Amino acid sequence: MRKGENIVKWIKGQWISWLCHLERMEDDRIPKRSSLKNWKGREEEDPEKKWKEEAERDLQVMGVRRWRELVADRKKWNDIVRQAKADSGL
Repeated sequence: MRKGENIVKWIKGQWISWLCHLERMEDDRIPKRSSLKNWKGREEEDPEKKWKEEAERDLQVMGVRRWRELVADRKKWNDIVRQAKADSGL
């Protein structure tokens, strides 16, 4: 994080970056398996699900559609992450 950068925007950018990373990841990797697993018997809301929903909502607010198709192009995705960190609407 750079000096003077808004922490909330930075975290949202990191969530979006991680979402992309998980999407590209092979299905047998532990982080991906963990993110896809349906945790049963938990009384509280699953934080894993919550940050994903928040990241997807932020992408919608930014006007990014079909984000799963865009993850293959790392340059475009890095531009989206930079935009998320600078977007005042998030």
